[in-house]
Amino acid sequence: MLILHSTLLFGQDQLLQLARDYYKNQEYDKAAETFKQLWEFQPKNQEIFKGYYQSLLKLEKYNAAEKLIVKKIKKNKSERENYLLLSSLYQKTNNEKKLKKALKKFSDGQIKSDTKALESAMRLEEYGFNNEAIALLEKSRTFNNENPYLFAEQMAYLYAKTGDVEKGVESLLDLYVTDQSRAESIKGTFQDMLKTEEQSSMLKKKVLQRSARDPEVLPYYDLLSWIFIQQGDYVNAFRQVRSIDRRINGDGGRVLVFARTAFREKKYQAAADAYEYLVGRGTELPYFQIARSEYLGTKRAQLISKAAVDSADVNALDREYEKFLDDFPAYRLQEVVIDYADMLARYGDNIPKAIEVLQKTIDQPRGQKQFRGRCKLNMGDYELIRGNVWESSLLYSQVDKDFKQDMLGQEAQLRNAKLSYYNGDFKWAQTQLDILKASTSELISNDAIDLSVLIIENNPIKDSNDAPLKLFAKSDLLVFQNKYEDAIMILDGISHDYPYHPLMDDILMQRADISVSKQEYNDAARFLQKIVDDHGDDVLGDDALYRLAGIYQNEFENPSEAKRLYEQLILDYPGSTFSERARKEFRKLRGDLL
Repeated sequence: MLILHSTLLFGQDQLLQLARDYYKNQEYDKAAETFKQLWEFQPKNQEIFKGYYQSLLKLEKYNAAEKLIVKKIKKNKSERENYLLLSSLYQKTNNEKKLKKALKKFSDGQIKSDTKALESAMRLEEYGFNNEAIALLEKSRTFNNENPYLFAEQMAYLYAKTGDVEKGVESLLDLYVTDQSRAESIKGTFQDMLKTEEQSSMLKKKVLQRSARDPEVLPYYDLLSWIFIQQGDYVNAFRQVRSIDRRINGDGGRVLVFARTAFREKKYQAAADAYEYLVGRGTELPYFQIARSEYLGTKRAQLISKAAVDSADVNALDREYEKFLDDFPAYRLQEVVIDYADMLARYGDNIPKAIEVLQKTIDQPRGQKQFRGRCKLNMGDYELIRGNVWESSLLYSQVDKDFKQDMLGQEAQLRNAKLSYYNGDFKWAQTQLDILKASTSELISNDAIDLSVLIIENNPIKDSNDAPLKLFAKSDLLVFQNKYEDAIMILDGISHDYPYHPLMDDILMQRADISVSKQEYNDAARFLQKIVDDHGDDVLGDDALYRLAGIYQNEFENPSEAKRLYEQLILDYPGSTFSERARKEFRKLRGDLL
């Protein structure tokens, strides 16, 4: 008997797949007949039932579909979804009287419980009955004498779906000023609801009107700040945050959060203004030292973001760093020192002082070993910038030895491998890179793989002429040393002397990187486009396309072209590591987010 049952089940599984195929291929008459046969054997199987029902709808056999659902309801009235299926059928056939009756059957008894009411409203929404879902929630709220803001977020979203966005916004604003514990959740609902610029402007207008009418209601200022941030207007956002802090005589925490957000979004002036405000509040403020420290980091980021760094600005900021470290010596053992030295070495043309600053930190007995190791790695970089290759290698090797089983040691090993590559010792570099490819750090592993691929692809064993790659490695070192014009001369020489060498796409990418460093974005876009056009099938094709899209998005402010390029990457390079990032940016440009 068991064997017979198993055989029947196996046969039904095959029959179910056949029914699915019929439906998928739009052979609805065959699908209906097959689902019908299956339903006779498995009357409780929801997939089979729905397949049969949907097939009848496609065939416009509405009477048969109605009889089918009614029959199922009679067998089990507790399966309330059947009333929704029946409602959908009556809506499709414009039978208003029966539609109301079926919806009432579904909703009966659900308003007595908040949980049941919300669950039923979600099911109504799923079937497109948004107005009915709103009515159900309103009745439940009234029946249970609950607070007037119960279900406010769910109802606001439903209002938006019915086209009454304004009513949804008003109800959410009432909730926002009443229950600040749900502030972040409400902001998320606003993001889901407001899909157009016009709707976003409507929200801002209403909040401005309310704040003008009730200036003592502080949550409005907080919400305005959030709206301005969503719109990229950090100047006005800061005004709102500062206004709240002044009114409540706060400790500055809200302003600090804003400053860090602005910095993360590269709105450096707004961040600097916020930090200056915190510092201006005086030394009694709990965030005074942090604000001064992070202010310096913001001014540094603002300074180096310019195409040409002004030496006078560097010298002025140098003095501010010195004063801060004199006032608060404990910060000599923190990140601010690494940023300070980096500014001196890379933008102030003052490597001796940069190394001196880091050496003082290394000599501090209370400093953490890990932090001293990072300082030593950076010192190795600065020695390399000024051409002291052996001194650089010695510093890297010391860190490698001190942190043998640590990521920091692997980073030192990677930098030594790059040194070998710069010197044209590709065999030794490859030996080190082969080890680092297995690093648990994704960043180190990826860097090792990229350099390894560059060496292998452009220095084939059969070809004894490694001159082009040696020249390219030399240009790579010059780029690291910020000697861009010298690097360009070498790259142009390789292109002229070896026009068919596989290095051509790497040369174009190097030129694009140099152009970006100099903020010459038109040239960068030209080089990247040439990679896409002429070397799209090579290893850098997807990378070039992603960077090109980023330039159109962030530098040229051409969202339509950026969107087209992201879409091209998604379609042409589905397996690319850049594909998911491209998909995220594409959705953002399409307007999926506020």
